[in-house]
Amino acid sequence: MVCEELLCELVEYKMLQGEKPDLLRINPNYYRMILEDLAYPEWLIRKKEKMKEHELLGIRIELTNQIEKFEMRIVKKVAES
Repeated sequence: MVCEELLCELVEYKMLQGEKPDLLRINPNYYRMILEDLAYPEWLIRKKEKMKEHELLGIRIELTNQIEKFEMRIVKKVAES
């Protein structure tokens, strides 16, 4: 399953980094496969694909064709003065 691959990577990332990623960059086709694996109905998949802000498991998602599957990142926070 596509979901299992992503979940395994998220768990491994959290174990190594001590926190979950702030940003998950996902290929739009891969994102669709994840939603299908989670048994989302087609109307809800279309609705989620049209949304401007995406989130999965509490992690912000950026849909991009620049990567094949997914990529995880910690976004550095700039200190406010």
